[in-house]
Amino acid sequence: MYRGRFAPSPTGPLHMGSLVTALGSFLDARSHHGEWYLRIDDIDPPRHDKRSFESIPRCLESHGLVWDGDIILQSQRREAHEDYLSKLRHEGYLFDCLCTRATLGDRGACVSSCRGHINIDGSVRFHLPIDAPEILDDLFLGQEHTDSLPENFIVKRRDGLIAYQLATAVDDLDEGYTHVIRGSDLLESSLRQMVIHQALRRPSPEYGHLPIVTDKAGIKLSKQTGALAVDQNTPISNLREALAFLKQPSPPKDIDRVDDILHHAIINWRRDTLKSGNL
Repeated sequence: MYRGRFAPSPTGPLHMGSLVTALGSFLDARSHHGEWYLRIDDIDPPRHDKRSFESIPRCLESHGLVWDGDIILQSQRREAHEDYLSKLRHEGYLFDCLCTRATLGDRGACVSSCRGHINIDGSVRFHLPIDAPEILDDLFLGQEHTDSLPENFIVKRRDGLIAYQLATAVDDLDEGYTHVIRGSDLLESSLRQMVIHQALRRPSPEYGHLPIVTDKAGIKLSKQTGALAVDQNTPISNLREALAFLKQPSPPKDIDRVDDILHHAIINWRRDTLKSGNL
């Protein structure tokens, strides 16, 4: 059975780019008669906006994007994350690193002699194995190669916080997601997480990476660049705008209820319009 999720970080209110991702993920799940969950990826407390824990679910609900089950908090998985780190270290995939940003090499990889040291107090890195997966067969982008990956990357930060790559990789496995639909800015993250899945001898979900919403200057909408919060008072126009961006059939003009917009969108959801050549 199809099982998908939307997993925002609680760093501010949802903007239109976030809504597009949530809607695409929701429609892909519901059109395949699947389950859809909401997980708040709250593993980086210094970046949290406490209001987001309420504003994100409220925004989704106002747009009819209702999830299955309870809201999942990634922070409650800390013990499991540490267990996976221990397993990966035992298998020889991890090493401790004392490098600073100034001493890192190409693509942020450690290129010093850190791997030869024992019990040093720094970040923890995952070393890319020789037989790492080379291709991601994306539902929308087609085949994507992994030649952009660094030879190692952080899975636990120097400050003791679990890194996004490790937490998301193992949570997606343990929570049983069969499909992960998210923005194409996370394509390289998906490739890194596939490498972790391989190291754990577990199959990866199927991935689909949606186009990124940008401003008039071509810059990705984000909280860091001051993207405006979605206006929850205009859900109909917001959904129509998001569907148009995703190249989906436009609901009839006389539809004026959120549930009816979504019903039309679900039964008319088309992955093929999101293929690279059609964007």
